[in-house]
Amino acid sequence: MDRLRRWSGARLVQVLFGGTFDPVHNGHVAMAMSLRDAFPDATIRVIPNRQPPHRSSRVSSAHRLAMLKLAMDEISGVTVDPIELGRDGPSYTVDTLCSLRAIYGEQEPIVLALGADAVRSLESWYQPDKLPSLCHLCVLKRAGERIEIPGLLSQMVEVNRAIDLSEVPSGRLYRLDTPEIPVSSTAVRELIACGTSQLPIPPTIADYIGGNHLYQDTE
Repeated sequence: MDRLRRWSGARLVQVLFGGTFDPVHNGHVAMAMSLRDAFPDATIRVIPNRQPPHRSSRVSSAHRLAMLKLAMDEISGVTVDPIELGRDGPSYTVDTLCSLRAIYGEQEPIVLALGADAVRSLESWYQPDKLPSLCHLCVLKRAGERIEIPGLLSQMVEVNRAIDLSEVPSGRLYRLDTPEIPVSSTAVRELIACGTSQLPIPPTIADYIGGNHLYQDTE
């Protein structure tokens, strides 16, 4: 049963944080916690890709889902949603948003959280022009970092408070400062392949990776 709660005087809110999570690391956990703190009464949905459109994953979606649940299940207000894992073909964000709109209707605010790299590559996405009509955007950035918003999102209205995204279903943009944690999944995989024991990942994930002998080979 989803934890769906109401902000005072506002609609229900769904916040989506997707990625390959190959593997999930401390930076992902920090971003999920930042979203929970910014949207305290929303449902934060962490969504693993089945087949990333722009890259290949190193381990199966089953392993990535299991690791993600270990990392996120203890964070209040955060749920892991496998909505993309049962769908064939590339995991297009537009398809996921359309599926959630069919579930929650046209009036519930849906917030898509994106990191800086994802924002910069938006023009290469599948049907990115549909995003403003399907969702709000929450741009995750480091304090002081400047991120240029692609022209295809020029119709979105930028707001200064996270709660402003609860007033209408879609079409707004909010920039959220997140902790600076210099880590990537690529770097974690390289450290594991080199036999490094101190890894920037939750201990439960390190145990899972070791127990299942994941990422042992070099890329």
